[in-house]
Amino acid sequence: MGRIVDYNLTEELEHGIFVSCLVRDLARELNLDEPVVYRLTLAGLLHDIGKLRLANYLYGTEKIVSPLVVEEMKYVRMHSMLSYDILAERGYDDPLILESVRYHHENFDGSGYPANLKGDEIPLGARIIRVCDVFAALTTDRPYRRRFDADEAVRLMIDEIRHFDLKIFLAFERVIHRTGTKYRVRISAGDDEIIRLFGAEREKASEGGPEAYEADGMEPDEEERVLHESDTAPSII
Repeated sequence: MGRIVDYNLTEELEHGIFVSCLVRDLARELNLDEPVVYRLTLAGLLHDIGKLRLANYLYGTEKIVSPLVVEEMKYVRMHSMLSYDILAERGYDDPLILESVRYHHENFDGSGYPANLKGDEIPLGARIIRVCDVFAALTTDRPYRRRFDADEAVRLMIDEIRHFDLKIFLAFERVIHRTGTKYRVRISAGDDEIIRLFGAEREKASEGGPEAYEADGMEPDEEERVLHESDTAPSII
């Protein structure tokens, strides 16, 4: 069996830029104040930075056997909490940014993680990032599937509409009608500096390893749920 998750620093940066641009446009479409738009745009860029720490623990070998899948997915589910921790350690103290990053994998119907928040319990910024994150992932090539075009991705998201705040999703559809996937980027060899800056974090693994983190609200049986069963939560894979 190949690896469920394939980590690539450049691809993660490209994903962050894509999500960030979508978040900016969606926040403006929702008529949020420009200072809020700026802060959410930053949260969109940094939402998956916790994967940099997970990489040291998950990707040391080329092959895994299936009993390890459960443990690997448990660690992957920690990435939003790790992202929150990294930003806090680096001096980010803006609750809007921190909470948007921490809860960007919560689903509107309460089926997400790390805290199984539901509806308006989920911070607005996290609900915005959730929609943008899923679309960006669906329209990007993965090791196990080709990317979907914008229309296909929106149709797939509609099939799982229970995961999203409907008001935000309708605004997102208007954004995508104008932009499609134009924000999908490729980082070139000339962008080595940004790769080095983010790569430094990968070397700073959390003390004690990921075992020190527990995702709030995660039931033991949930660890057995392979996350790429549904492409509505593909942003971590």
